[in-house]
Amino acid sequence: MSSTDSPPEFFFNATVQLRCGTGNVVSSAITNGSGVFSLVVDPRVNTLPLLLSNCRLVVATPLSTCNATLPSVGRLASTLNVVNTSIGGVGGLINVVLGPTSFILNFNLI
Repeated sequence: MSSTDSPPEFFFNATVQLRCGTGNVVSSAITNGSGVFSLVVDPRVNTLPLLLSNCRLVVATPLSTCNATLPSVGRLASTLNVVNTSIGGVGGLINVVLGPTSFILNFNLI
């Protein structure tokens, strides 16, 4: 899972989490100098329908850490959508790339 076209791309060294269900962190990563990140999940546990319906990306780093003009409370969160699919690799594995639909500031997330 990666993102190259969303607000966190402007935030480097920010922690991005994949949270599912009641907020359980399934995977996390730190954005690189370009704000790009990649998350890995176990597809046997976190199926594509589950990820799309029950999970969201959350920027866990306080926004003010990335940009002093942003609020210090709340987190950016987004549901997921399919960006790309491909077949390849050992055994013809299917690669599914998910990305954020739209990040929204949520003051209730910690």
